[in-house]
Amino acid sequence: MTAAPDPSLTSERESAPAAPPPVRPAPAPGIGTGEPPRSRRLLRSALLGLGIFLLVVGILLPLYVYPRLAVLPDDPQTEQVLQATGATVLMPDAKAPAGATVLTGVDVTVTNFVSKARDTDGSDDDSVVYDVATQIEVEGRGMLQARVERVSINKSTTESTNCCGDRIVTDLEKPDGKELRHEGYYTFPFDVQKESYQIWDINLERAVTAEYIGESSRDGIDVYMFRKEAPLQRIGSRELPGGLFGSKELNVDAEAWYGSTRTYWIEPNSGDVIGIREEITQQYTHNGQTLVAFEADLESPRSSQDRLDQAGQAAAVLPWLRGRATVVLVLLGLLLFVAAYLVGRPIRRRKSAH
Repeated sequence: MTAAPDPSLTSERESAPAAPPPVRPAPAPGIGTGEPPRSRRLLRSALLGLGIFLLVVGILLPLYVYPRLAVLPDDPQTEQVLQATGATVLMPDAKAPAGATVLTGVDVTVTNFVSKARDTDGSDDDSVVYDVATQIEVEGRGMLQARVERVSINKSTTESTNCCGDRIVTDLEKPDGKELRHEGYYTFPFDVQKESYQIWDINLERAVTAEYIGESSRDGIDVYMFRKEAPLQRIGSRELPGGLFGSKELNVDAEAWYGSTRTYWIEPNSGDVIGIREEITQQYTHNGQTLVAFEADLESPRSSQDRLDQAGQAAAVLPWLRGRATVVLVLLGLLLFVAAYLVGRPIRRRKSAH
Protein backbone atom coordinates (compact mmCIF):
# COMPACT_ATOMS: atom_id res chain seq x y z
CA MET A 1 0.00 0.00 0.00
CA THR A 2 1.44 3.32 -1.10
CA ALA A 3 1.53 6.25 1.22
CA ALA A 4 -0.25 9.38 0.03
CA PRO A 5 1.96 12.38 -0.71
CA ASP A 6 2.16 15.10 1.84
CA PRO A 7 0.09 18.03 0.49
CA SER A 8 2.39 20.54 2.17
CA LEU A 9 5.47 19.22 0.39
CA THR A 10 3.78 19.27 -3.03
CA SER A 11 2.64 22.81 -2.70
CA GLU A 12 6.13 23.91 -1.69
CA ARG A 13 7.73 22.36 -4.82
CA GLU A 14 5.10 23.87 -7.09
CA SER A 15 5.51 27.35 -5.67
CA ALA A 16 9.37 27.37 -5.70
CA PRO A 17 10.84 29.73 -8.40
CA ALA A 18 12.81 28.21 -11.34
CA ALA A 19 16.61 28.44 -11.20
CA PRO A 20 18.13 31.12 -13.53
CA PRO A 21 20.23 29.90 -16.53
CA PRO A 22 24.00 29.85 -16.08
CA VAL A 23 25.68 33.13 -16.95
CA ARG A 24 28.46 32.83 -19.57
CA PRO A 25 31.45 35.12 -19.14
CA ALA A 26 31.60 38.01 -21.64
CA PRO A 27 34.32 37.61 -24.26
CA ALA A 28 37.33 39.81 -23.85
CA PRO A 29 37.57 42.77 -26.21
CA GLY A 30 39.50 41.78 -29.41
CA ILE A 31 40.50 42.93 -32.91
CA GLY A 32 39.02 41.59 -36.12
CA THR A 33 40.01 42.07 -39.79
CA GLY A 34 38.12 42.71 -42.97
CA GLU A 35 38.60 43.54 -46.64
CA PRO A 36 39.19 47.23 -47.46
CA PRO A 37 36.35 49.06 -49.15
CA ARG A 38 36.01 48.98 -52.91
CA SER A 39 37.42 52.51 -53.40
CA ARG A 40 40.65 51.54 -51.66
CA ARG A 41 40.93 48.37 -53.72
CA LEU A 42 40.58 50.40 -56.90
CA LEU A 43 43.23 52.86 -55.71
CA ARG A 44 45.57 49.97 -54.90
CA SER A 45 45.13 48.55 -58.40
CA ALA A 46 45.80 51.97 -59.95
CA LEU A 47 48.96 52.44 -57.90
CA LEU A 48 50.24 48.98 -58.82
CA GLY A 49 49.49 49.54 -62.51
CA LEU A 50 51.24 52.91 -62.55
CA GLY A 51 54.22 51.49 -60.69
CA ILE A 52 54.59 48.64 -63.19
CA PHE A 53 54.29 51.13 -66.06
CA LEU A 54 57.06 53.33 -64.64
CA LEU A 55 59.34 50.33 -64.14
CA VAL A 56 58.79 49.13 -67.71
CA VAL A 57 59.43 52.59 -69.15
CA GLY A 58 62.51 52.98 -66.98
CA ILE A 59 63.91 49.72 -68.33
CA LEU A 60 63.03 50.45 -71.97
CA LEU A 61 64.56 53.94 -72.13
CA PRO A 62 68.24 52.87 -71.99
CA LEU A 63 67.71 49.50 -73.67
CA TYR A 64 65.40 50.47 -76.53
CA VAL A 65 64.87 54.24 -76.89
CA TYR A 66 68.44 55.50 -76.35
CA PRO A 67 70.11 53.10 -78.83
CA ARG A 68 67.69 54.27 -81.52
CA LEU A 69 68.28 57.96 -80.90
CA ALA A 70 72.04 57.90 -80.32
CA VAL A 71 72.95 57.07 -83.92
CA LEU A 72 74.61 58.98 -86.75
CA PRO A 73 72.24 60.43 -89.37
CA ASP A 74 72.07 58.84 -92.80
CA ASP A 75 72.69 62.17 -94.55
CA PRO A 76 74.15 64.78 -92.17
CA GLN A 77 74.63 67.65 -94.66
CA THR A 78 76.96 69.38 -92.22
CA GLU A 79 79.81 71.80 -92.80
CA GLN A 80 82.95 72.37 -90.72
CA VAL A 81 85.04 75.46 -91.47
CA LEU A 82 88.60 76.21 -90.33
CA GLN A 83 90.29 79.55 -90.96
CA ALA A 84 93.82 80.88 -90.67
CA THR A 85 95.56 84.19 -91.18
CA GLY A 86 99.24 84.66 -91.95
CA ALA A 87 99.58 81.19 -93.47
CA THR A 88 102.28 79.91 -95.82
CA VAL A 89 101.24 77.89 -98.88
CA LEU A 90 102.79 76.42 -102.02
CA MET A 91 100.46 77.75 -104.72
CA PRO A 92 100.41 76.52 -108.32
CA ASP A 93 101.48 79.37 -110.57
CA ALA A 94 101.75 78.92 -114.33
CA LYS A 95 103.74 82.14 -114.63
CA ALA A 96 106.47 81.02 -112.21
CA PRO A 97 109.54 79.27 -113.69
CA ALA A 98 109.04 76.26 -111.41
CA GLY A 99 105.28 76.18 -111.96
CA ALA A 100 104.52 77.07 -108.33
CA THR A 101 105.18 79.87 -105.85
CA VAL A 102 105.48 79.93 -102.07
CA LEU A 103 103.09 82.55 -100.67
CA THR A 104 103.43 83.85 -97.13
CA GLY A 105 101.08 85.85 -94.91
CA VAL A 106 97.93 84.73 -96.74
CA ASP A 107 94.46 83.93 -95.40
CA VAL A 108 93.28 80.34 -95.80
CA THR A 109 89.88 78.69 -95.42
CA VAL A 110 89.46 74.92 -95.12
CA THR A 111 85.89 73.66 -95.62
CA ASN A 112 84.77 70.09 -94.90
CA PHE A 113 81.29 69.16 -96.10
CA VAL A 114 79.84 65.81 -95.02
CA SER A 115 76.98 64.18 -96.94
CA LYS A 116 75.57 60.77 -97.71
CA ALA A 117 77.64 58.83 -100.25
CA ARG A 118 75.89 57.89 -103.48
CA ASP A 119 76.38 54.65 -105.40
CA THR A 120 78.23 52.93 -102.57
CA ASP A 121 80.08 49.64 -102.97
CA GLY A 122 78.35 47.10 -100.75
CA SER A 123 76.03 47.74 -97.83
CA ASP A 124 75.84 47.28 -94.08
CA ASP A 125 72.71 47.91 -92.03
CA ASP A 126 74.81 48.97 -89.05
CA SER A 127 76.89 51.50 -91.01
CA VAL A 128 76.48 54.89 -92.62
CA VAL A 129 78.60 55.85 -95.62
CA TYR A 130 79.71 59.44 -95.99
CA ASP A 131 81.54 61.48 -98.60
CA VAL A 132 83.70 64.10 -96.89
CA ALA A 133 84.51 66.82 -99.41
CA THR A 134 87.47 69.01 -98.37
CA GLN A 135 88.35 72.25 -100.10
CA ILE A 136 91.28 74.55 -99.26
CA GLU A 137 91.07 78.08 -100.59
CA VAL A 138 93.57 80.94 -100.47
CA GLU A 139 92.00 84.36 -100.32
CA GLY A 140 92.60 86.26 -103.54
CA ARG A 141 94.23 83.23 -105.19
CA GLY A 142 91.48 80.64 -105.45
CA MET A 143 91.49 76.94 -104.72
CA LEU A 144 94.67 75.34 -103.44
CA GLN A 145 93.52 71.76 -102.97
CA ALA A 146 90.39 69.59 -103.11
CA ARG A 147 89.64 65.99 -102.26
CA VAL A 148 86.74 63.68 -101.49
CA GLU A 149 87.13 60.97 -98.88
CA ARG A 150 84.61 58.14 -98.63
CA VAL A 151 84.29 56.59 -95.20
CA SER A 152 81.96 53.95 -93.75
CA ILE A 153 81.19 54.26 -90.04
CA ASN A 154 79.22 52.22 -87.52
CA LYS A 155 76.21 54.42 -86.88
CA SER A 156 76.13 53.62 -83.15
CA THR A 157 79.80 53.43 -82.14
CA THR A 158 81.19 55.81 -84.85
CA GLU A 159 84.09 53.40 -85.44
CA SER A 160 85.28 52.74 -88.97
CA THR A 161 83.84 49.63 -90.63
CA ASN A 162 85.39 49.75 -94.12
CA CYS A 163 82.30 48.05 -95.46
CA CYS A 164 81.53 50.03 -98.53
CA GLY A 165 84.38 51.08 -100.81
CA ASP A 166 86.34 53.46 -98.55
CA ARG A 167 88.67 55.58 -100.67
CA ILE A 168 90.07 59.03 -101.37
CA VAL A 169 89.77 60.94 -104.65
CA THR A 170 92.16 63.81 -105.36
CA ASP A 171 91.97 63.86 -109.16
CA LEU A 172 88.72 64.31 -111.08
CA GLU A 173 90.19 62.30 -113.94
CA LYS A 174 90.52 59.33 -111.58
CA PRO A 175 87.08 59.11 -109.91
CA ASP A 176 87.81 55.70 -108.36
CA GLY A 177 90.65 57.26 -106.40
CA LYS A 178 92.86 55.30 -104.03
CA GLU A 179 91.51 52.64 -101.70
CA LEU A 180 91.73 53.46 -98.00
CA ARG A 181 91.64 51.25 -94.94
CA HIS A 182 90.25 53.41 -92.16
CA GLU A 183 90.96 52.61 -88.53
CA GLY A 184 89.87 53.84 -85.12
CA TYR A 185 87.17 56.49 -84.81
CA TYR A 186 86.44 58.81 -87.70
CA THR A 187 84.59 61.10 -85.31
CA PHE A 188 84.04 61.07 -81.57
CA PRO A 189 81.40 58.63 -80.28
CA PHE A 190 78.27 59.25 -78.29
CA ASP A 191 78.76 59.38 -74.51
CA VAL A 192 82.38 60.52 -74.71
CA GLN A 193 84.46 59.55 -71.67
CA LYS A 194 87.43 61.26 -70.06
CA GLU A 195 89.91 58.98 -71.78
CA SER A 196 92.02 58.75 -74.93
CA TYR A 197 90.56 57.89 -78.35
CA GLN A 198 92.16 56.70 -81.57
CA ILE A 199 91.06 59.30 -84.15
CA TRP A 200 91.64 58.95 -87.90
CA ASP A 201 94.17 61.29 -89.55
CA ILE A 202 93.79 61.49 -93.33
CA ASN A 203 97.30 62.89 -93.88
CA LEU A 204 98.92 59.96 -92.09
CA GLU A 205 96.27 57.48 -93.26
CA ARG A 206 96.14 55.95 -89.80
CA ALA A 207 94.65 56.64 -86.38
CA VAL A 208 96.39 58.92 -83.88
CA THR A 209 95.76 59.11 -80.13
CA ALA A 210 93.62 62.04 -79.02
CA GLU A 211 94.27 62.52 -75.30
CA TYR A 212 91.72 63.96 -72.89
CA ILE A 213 93.08 67.22 -71.46
CA GLY A 214 90.19 68.66 -69.43
CA GLU A 215 86.75 70.25 -69.30
CA SER A 216 85.82 73.65 -70.62
CA SER A 217 83.01 75.69 -72.14
CA ARG A 218 82.81 76.91 -75.73
CA ASP A 219 80.03 78.95 -77.31
CA GLY A 220 77.91 78.32 -74.22
CA ILE A 221 78.24 74.52 -74.41
CA ASP A 222 79.97 72.40 -71.75
CA VAL A 223 82.69 70.43 -73.53
CA TYR A 224 85.54 67.96 -73.09
CA MET A 225 88.87 68.92 -74.63
CA PHE A 226 91.13 66.50 -76.49
CA ARG A 227 94.51 66.98 -78.13
CA LYS A 228 95.82 64.89 -81.02
CA GLU A 229 99.52 65.32 -81.71
CA ALA A 230 101.41 63.99 -84.70
CA PRO A 231 105.07 65.09 -84.56
CA LEU A 232 106.73 66.13 -87.80
CA GLN A 233 107.42 62.90 -89.71
CA ARG A 234 108.04 61.60 -93.18
CA ILE A 235 104.89 60.35 -94.88
CA GLY A 236 106.15 59.50 -98.35
CA SER A 237 107.58 61.21 -101.39
CA ARG A 238 106.40 63.23 -104.36
CA GLU A 239 107.80 64.27 -107.69
CA LEU A 240 108.15 68.05 -107.83
CA PRO A 241 109.75 70.57 -110.20
CA GLY A 242 113.49 70.75 -109.52
CA GLY A 243 113.37 74.53 -109.71
CA LEU A 244 111.57 74.64 -106.37
CA PHE A 245 114.77 73.40 -104.75
CA GLY A 246 117.21 75.33 -106.92
CA SER A 247 117.98 72.25 -108.99
CA LYS A 248 118.58 72.24 -112.72
CA GLU A 249 116.77 68.93 -113.00
CA LEU A 250 113.31 69.12 -114.51
CA ASN A 251 111.76 67.05 -111.70
CA VAL A 252 113.11 65.67 -108.46
CA ASP A 253 111.85 63.09 -105.96
CA ALA A 254 111.21 65.05 -102.75
CA GLU A 255 110.45 63.64 -99.32
CA ALA A 256 107.04 64.63 -97.95
CA TRP A 257 106.80 65.56 -94.26
CA TYR A 258 103.78 66.27 -92.08
CA GLY A 259 103.14 67.31 -88.49
CA SER A 260 100.06 68.51 -86.68
CA THR A 261 98.68 69.39 -83.26
CA ARG A 262 94.88 69.43 -83.22
CA THR A 263 92.69 70.39 -80.26
CA TYR A 264 89.02 69.38 -80.15
CA TRP A 265 86.15 70.82 -78.11
CA ILE A 266 83.58 68.01 -77.89
CA GLU A 267 80.05 68.00 -76.47
CA PRO A 268 80.35 64.72 -74.54
CA ASN A 269 76.81 63.36 -74.77
CA SER A 270 76.43 63.57 -78.54
CA GLY A 271 80.10 63.63 -79.58
CA ASP A 272 79.43 66.79 -81.60
CA VAL A 273 82.50 68.83 -82.50
CA ILE A 274 81.91 72.33 -81.13
CA GLY A 275 85.33 73.67 -82.07
CA ILE A 276 88.73 72.76 -83.56
CA ARG A 277 92.13 74.39 -83.46
CA GLU A 278 95.00 72.96 -85.52
CA GLU A 279 98.64 73.87 -85.99
CA ILE A 280 99.68 72.09 -89.17
CA THR A 281 102.89 71.84 -91.19
CA GLN A 282 103.41 70.15 -94.54
CA GLN A 283 106.77 70.40 -96.24
CA TYR A 284 109.09 68.77 -98.76
CA THR A 285 112.81 68.21 -98.54
CA HIS A 286 115.37 67.47 -101.22
CA ASN A 287 119.13 67.57 -101.20
CA GLY A 288 119.19 69.26 -97.80
CA GLN A 289 116.69 71.97 -98.73
CA THR A 290 113.24 72.37 -97.21
CA LEU A 291 110.20 73.72 -99.02
CA VAL A 292 107.16 74.67 -96.93
CA ALA A 293 104.02 73.56 -98.76
CA PHE A 294 101.44 74.42 -96.11
CA GLU A 295 101.85 75.96 -92.67
CA ALA A 296 98.95 77.48 -90.78
CA ASP A 297 97.29 77.92 -87.41
CA LEU A 298 93.70 76.98 -88.21
CA GLU A 299 90.68 77.48 -85.98
CA SER A 300 86.96 77.04 -86.43
CA PRO A 301 84.73 80.10 -85.99
CA ARG A 302 81.66 80.07 -83.77
CA SER A 303 79.23 77.36 -84.81
CA SER A 304 75.84 78.29 -86.23
CA GLN A 305 73.07 78.83 -83.72
CA ASP A 306 71.10 75.86 -85.10
CA ARG A 307 74.07 73.57 -84.51
CA LEU A 308 74.60 74.93 -80.99
CA ASP A 309 70.89 74.47 -80.24
CA GLN A 310 71.09 70.83 -81.38
CA ALA A 311 74.15 70.26 -79.20
CA GLY A 312 72.36 71.85 -76.24
CA GLN A 313 69.32 69.62 -76.74
CA ALA A 314 71.50 66.53 -76.94
CA ALA A 315 73.28 67.54 -73.74
CA ALA A 316 69.93 67.91 -71.98
CA VAL A 317 68.10 64.83 -73.29
CA LEU A 318 70.63 62.04 -73.92
CA PRO A 319 71.91 61.68 -70.31
CA TRP A 320 68.33 61.15 -69.11
CA LEU A 321 67.58 58.56 -71.76
CA ARG A 322 70.89 56.81 -71.08
CA GLY A 323 70.33 56.31 -67.34
CA ARG A 324 69.12 59.21 -65.23
CA ALA A 325 65.46 58.75 -66.11
CA THR A 326 65.72 55.03 -65.32
CA VAL A 327 66.90 55.74 -61.77
CA VAL A 328 64.08 58.23 -61.19
CA LEU A 329 61.37 56.04 -62.72
CA VAL A 330 62.44 52.91 -60.87
CA LEU A 331 62.43 54.77 -57.53
CA LEU A 332 59.00 56.22 -58.25
CA GLY A 333 57.72 52.78 -59.24
CA LEU A 334 58.97 51.26 -55.98
CA LEU A 335 57.39 54.08 -53.99
CA LEU A 336 54.08 53.40 -55.72
CA PHE A 337 54.37 49.71 -54.81
CA VAL A 338 54.84 50.68 -51.16
CA ALA A 339 51.86 53.04 -51.35
CA ALA A 340 49.75 50.30 -52.95
CA TYR A 341 50.67 47.93 -50.12
CA LEU A 342 49.71 50.47 -47.47
CA VAL A 343 46.44 51.32 -49.17
CA GLY A 344 45.52 47.70 -49.75
CA ARG A 345 46.21 46.35 -46.26
CA PRO A 346 43.19 44.63 -44.60
CA ILE A 347 41.21 46.93 -42.31
CA ARG A 348 41.80 46.14 -38.63
CA ARG A 349 38.54 46.58 -36.64
CA ARG A 350 38.38 46.52 -32.84
CA LYS A 351 35.54 44.39 -31.39
CA SER A 352 33.69 46.02 -28.52
CA ALA A 353 32.81 44.09 -25.35
CA HIS A 354 29.15 42.87 -24.85
